[in-house]
Amino acid sequence: MYGLKISTATLAEYNVKAYELLKPFEDQVLTHVQHADVKHMDETGYRVQGKLAWLHTISTLHATYYHVSPKRKALLSGFRGVVVHDHWKPYFQLENVDHALCNQHHMRELLALSTSQNPEPWAEHMLRVLRIALRSRHRYKDQPIPEQIRLILVALYRKVLTTGLEWHDSLSPLPQKHPSHLKRRKGHNLLLRLQNHEENTLRFLTDPNIPFTNNLAEQDLRMMKTKTKVSGGFRSLDGAKYFARIRGFISTARKKKWNILEELRSIFLPGTLRPAPS
Repeated sequence: MYGLKISTATLAEYNVKAYELLKPFEDQVLTHVQHADVKHMDETGYRVQGKLAWLHTISTLHATYYHVSPKRKALLSGFRGVVVHDHWKPYFQLENVDHALCNQHHMRELLALSTSQNPEPWAEHMLRVLRIALRSRHRYKDQPIPEQIRLILVALYRKVLTTGLEWHDSLSPLPQKHPSHLKRRKGHNLLLRLQNHEENTLRFLTDPNIPFTNNLAEQDLRMMKTKTKVSGGFRSLDGAKYFARIRGFISTARKKKWNILEELRSIFLPGTLRPAPS
């Protein structure tokens, strides 16, 4: 900003200081996301010392928490409320939470099935049902969708599932390499997932606070993907942790509409750092 040259060692030292000073703030953010009524979760891989590591995000509308781990399944605990995610199976192992699945992921899969060389006719119908359901959610905003409309949408959803399952049952079975592992087509697996997780898929119809997608978590991971493209990764796990904690602070400040530069400055001025969202 001022045309001054700052040495790499100075920047590294400030990163370490910021990391240490932000520990209480990050602890408060973790408590907030653990107890929030709705939180979004997602994860992405990146390189640390040339090896694959993982960044997990837990996001709300007011705060962002990042968790760095060399293992993908290193999930935190102590959550309540509803967790919005993309159907990664380990999320279902979280205790004391309900689940809401990202329908943007469902729509991508449905679009691929409906536009493939061998399109599955039920997929286009399910796309229409989800789009109509989303328009209904937008129409009533933060108000409950009338029960009659909700029941109609659920009935349409189930009808398409039935049609799709019957269509797959009419096809010749795929060759089975292992009798103990039944091999199914992608569309068939998606149908079963939508059937088994109907409540989690359509939770946005019954609760105005549940979003249709998991876009919030995906947006909070976007900076990490940009960082990976620019630098290729981190030289140490500690460096990744420094980046994640500071980045979580900046993301939270942005969500609270705080002045980013002023908040970064406040980290190093005793008594001026704002409290995290509660």
